[in-house]
Amino acid sequence: MTPPSSEGSSVGRRHHVVIIGSGFGGLNAAKRLKRADVDITLISKTTTHLFQPLLYQVATGILSEGDIAPTTRLILRNQKNVRVLLGEIIDMDLNAKTVTSKLMDMQTVTPFDSLIVAAGAQQSYFGNDDFAIFAPGMKTIDDALELRGRILGAFEAAEVATDHAERKRRLTFVVVGAGPTGVELAGEIVQLAERTLAGAFRTITPSECRVILLDAAPAVLPPMGPKLGLKAQRKLEKMDVEVQLNAMVTAVDYKGITVRDKDGTERRIDCACKVWAAGVQASPLGKMVAEQSEGTETDRAGRVVVEPDLTVKGHPYVFVIGDLMAVPGVPGWLKAPSRGHDMRPRSSSTR
Repeated sequence: MTPPSSEGSSVGRRHHVVIIGSGFGGLNAAKRLKRADVDITLISKTTTHLFQPLLYQVATGILSEGDIAPTTRLILRNQKNVRVLLGEIIDMDLNAKTVTSKLMDMQTVTPFDSLIVAAGAQQSYFGNDDFAIFAPGMKTIDDALELRGRILGAFEAAEVATDHAERKRRLTFVVVGAGPTGVELAGEIVQLAERTLAGAFRTITPSECRVILLDAAPAVLPPMGPKLGLKAQRKLEKMDVEVQLNAMVTAVDYKGITVRDKDGTERRIDCACKVWAAGVQASPLGKMVAEQSEGTETDRAGRVVVEPDLTVKGHPYVFVIGDLMAVPGVPGWLKAPSRGHDMRPRSSSTR
């Protein structure tokens, strides 16, 4: 492995801000500092800025990956006080004010005067990580492309299936999680079957597909209130999406899923394509930050409990923002993806 190199001599004498993450929080932080008298290094483990609210449209073939994931380096190329580095953070020292990133076999140590940690969140299977191979999540471009293959592949497999039960299984789609992602995806699969693929097959009729939206909660879109949730549920049901609430997934395998209902009874749903949109957990970097900050804790989702000004206790130059932060006394806040709907293209989604 190549010995770690230092970026200390290349950043100049101005105040140096290091930003970890190229999502909504990290990118917006960099842009807000465009006219500040600072040098910025943005470190990300991906080369793109992903607009996650539209992943479901990549999964159903409406958009290509380039439509929702422009290259971060190109977004910031005209902002002369920013340098973009590709790499995964493997270590940080808040007292020494350095972060270490790794790209292939190379390690880079980057010093900072101020640090903004905007590493976001990842899919959570609530301790059942073995579900992932059978029910991919919806957090990355790779996830969306994998699901696109599985969704379209299910129709293709049904076209050649000779057994009626197997054909029915292939045309059954289960989306676990009735939050915004699950609601959008369930509706889009119906649109795909009834509109996009109409007339494209000879043995099957795509509109025969069965779409099920499951959630252990008692309502659709629970954070958005009962009125909006009920409205969304009725619209989904009008589209022939089966909404099954108070239904907890207890097992997932190649052939289908097992669900436990509110009364404790278990039942089986045979299905080929399963999608997991049921929960998220904070990036592991949250734990790394908390371990180096005496008195700083993480919540159940792994988010860093920050001070009112978003700094970490004992480190006034370290900020944690976005999906990685938890603000005491604030039960919920409007996250950046929810504020971005005015910039997203029109579609035939359920919204």
